Amino acid sequence: MILVTCATGKTGKAITKALVSSGKQVKAMVRKANSAQTAREMGVGDVITADLANKEEVFHAMEGVSAVYYVAPNMDPNERLNGENIISACQSEHINHLVFHSVLHTQIEALPHHWERHFVEQSIINSGVPYSILQVGSYMQNMLPMWEKMLESGIHRMAYDTEAPMSLVDLEDVAEVAVKITDNSNFFNGIFEIAGPSITLLEKAKILTSVLGRNIIAEKQPLVQFLEHGKAIGLNKYTLSMMSKMFPYYDKHGLVGSDKVLGWILGRRPTDFKEFVRRTYEPNSYNS
Repeated sequence: MILVTCATGKTGKAITKALVSSGKQVKAMVRKANSAQTAREMGVGDVITADLANKEEVFHAMEGVSAVYYVAPNMDPNERLNGENIISACQSEHINHLVFHSVLHTQIEALPHHWERHFVEQSIINSGVPYSILQVGSYMQNMLPMWEKMLESGIHRMAYDTEAPMSLVDLEDVAEVAVKITDNSNFFNGIFEIAGPSITLLEKAKILTSVLGRNIIAEKQPLVQFLEHGKAIGLNKYTLSMMSKMFPYYDKHGLVGSDKVLGWILGRRPTDFKEFVRRTYEPNSYNS
């Protein structure tokens, strides 16, 4: 049985659905009791409520599983503590395989939420537990909450420079990778960069225009405006602080990896942005 943490978040849902669909037994760990039903609706029979920051709860959640797919909360001040609890429980339960869903380029101190995962990765490598570390790029799906607004306004807005290159990855490709490597000894003790082809906002806008059949332009959203919106929708101070450092870094450097490892694991070319847009767009969902 495979334990998936944060199983009802954006990443966790995709991973859980893919594992269940592949016929694997999944135990879903959720932070709040009211998320349990969401997990069950994905076909998970065994659901447990636990807080990653609570060592006893993590140990209890790991009982009866052979492998762990560790999805950590994004931009969490307890990053290292959460990781320590997972690793300790894996050691105690003699877990066969720990997969850590990490982020691209954890070596970069200028991105503190990436840098914190660097220390978790180090602890995993030194733990003695068979592991696979997936260093995952930003998702193509991150634009979906703004999809309808983009269609209405004709503007694709993100809070970084329109010419900054980003190796966006399709979350469905990532979920396919999870199925292929979890509890698979061929991938033990490796670090794998899971990134898609590099693309800028300007290039995305051209593709959106072509596929959607309506003019879409790229525009950088002012950082102050983005952070004000984040505060208004309830993002906490720590998350806003991380974002205030992340987007200026993207302005200067982007976030670029190689798509070669992803293609090798998938056994095919990774999904590109045009394919993602074609799959996402439903012609009847918007009336001009």
